[in-house]
Amino acid sequence: MPIIVDQLQWAYHGIMENTDPRVAKWPLMGNPMSIISIVACYVYFVKIYGPKLMRDRKPYPIKNFIIVYNVFMVLANAWFFFYGGSYTYLGGGYSWFCEAANYGSDPKQMTIISIGWWYMLLKITELLDTVFFVFTKKFSHISVLHVIHHSLVACSVWLGVNFGATGQNAFFPLINCVIHCIMYAYYAMAALGLQKYLWWKRYLTQMQMSQFISLIIHGSIPVFYDCGFPPYFGYITIFEASLFFVLFFNFYMKTYKKTPAAVKNADNGVHFAAKTIKAQ
Repeated sequence: MPIIVDQLQWAYHGIMENTDPRVAKWPLMGNPMSIISIVACYVYFVKIYGPKLMRDRKPYPIKNFIIVYNVFMVLANAWFFFYGGSYTYLGGGYSWFCEAANYGSDPKQMTIISIGWWYMLLKITELLDTVFFVFTKKFSHISVLHVIHHSLVACSVWLGVNFGATGQNAFFPLINCVIHCIMYAYYAMAALGLQKYLWWKRYLTQMQMSQFISLIIHGSIPVFYDCGFPPYFGYITIFEASLFFVLFFNFYMKTYKKTPAAVKNADNGVHFAAKTIKAQ
């Protein structure tokens, strides 16, 4: 036990000492207990307290709220893609191959960091996806994949902002925003009862897996090529993207590599099926 405590103290002080001084005093930055507490409360609520709370209650009729939420998420991700991209890969001069971290405090760099901080808040907001499952009693959809995905993404984006939001790290938000625009558009259409137009569900999962492959490749570049970007971020990206690829691939094989009748009746949800947000 003393060894574990020592290691945790070492990790805590390491984070505090290496926090990007440009964001050290920003809300939720610096002290890792902020994001850890948010994620811990999220996991506890969706896996333990929430299901117990709703056990003897009827599902809440929150269809309209879910529709508004999904439309907002489409617009928010589109904004981050175009506005954030204008400072990085879409006209901002960023190299698609390997971009060095920039630790300057000029207006452009501070804007990029600010966008990264707001993007982190967007990832925290996405935790509501699972909260909706609880309030609509879709407990079977609160899978290991779903909870791990949301928890790790929130934590990894926090790490990126806390230790340097510029450089190669900007690639993940860019590609992720594209996928999430499509994903939340799918959710909104499902909530509006447009299931007959949602024949492309499996292709959404394929796009998500393609995203992880691109992140593995892009994250590997600074590991093997020195362009001035810290390689440890590359290792984090490779690990996380590989984990998600395996989990999503397993979901894909279980869900789609079946007979049409089995696929139709499969409702393990994860969080990419139309039924996850169907009206009560």
